[in-house]
Amino acid sequence: MSACDLLAGKAPEFGVTILTRSGARLTATVPVPMPDGSAPSYSIVMEAAGPMVPAREEVPVRLPAFCPERHINADGSFCLGWEKVDPLAVNDESDAWSWWARLIKFLRLQERAARRRCWPDSRAWAHGAAAAQQLRAEHAAARLGEPFVDDIARNLLTVARLGTSSNGPALRVYRDGVRIFSVWELAKRPVNLRRRCLCKKGETRRPAVLRNCGTHKQDAVDLAFSLRDRAREEAKFWKTLEGRVCCGTMDGCPLAIGGS
Repeated sequence: MSACDLLAGKAPEFGVTILTRSGARLTATVPVPMPDGSAPSYSIVMEAAGPMVPAREEVPVRLPAFCPERHINADGSFCLGWEKVDPLAVNDESDAWSWWARLIKFLRLQERAARRRCWPDSRAWAHGAAAAQQLRAEHAAARLGEPFVDDIARNLLTVARLGTSSNGPALRVYRDGVRIFSVWELAKRPVNLRRRCLCKKGETRRPAVLRNCGTHKQDAVDLAFSLRDRAREEAKFWKTLEGRVCCGTMDGCPLAIGGS
């Protein structure tokens, strides 16, 4: 069965009405149940390319035609996942069910974003090539354990490149504005290897030292560098969009700030 066949077969489970089918192209009415009991309806176009099925609003009515902050691409298609990690291919009925669930979750987030004027899900992928660095940061955070996993999910970690020495500038990592550790940029090692480890073992009565606590000295370096590179790639992404008109639906959008 094709991806379109699979999606059409699962559509009724989500209250979706398929309106037209032409080759690999489907149009459908998609209701989006909200917690307040409302169910706004979207007219969605899906055009399959093998197992991959991009989706967009048929005519931009409820959504902007383009908004990076709302994860809507320049061609109007939705960012339903990051292709290199979470491609959301439709190869079987289970995939088709997951595809519809992801689409409806995305549209539900759009409803909330329109009201709040900010993206309501902190777990969204970064833009462009910054997504690869986000994944690298998530892996480093997972090796360090909590609270770093939650920090990444809530976007609480930032990095600043400061000072100079024989080891180059220091990359200082902050949690919600409070410095938690630093690494040397050129030497690619923590500034203080004799400090308590960043993991839970560093909080015990006999704390583990960063130098000797498994892979955590390298994990700290990986986290700092991935935060640095994510910020750089985000800046490059927005640079490529200079001159594009902001849709005006999101507070603090770099397109609006850059155009002001």
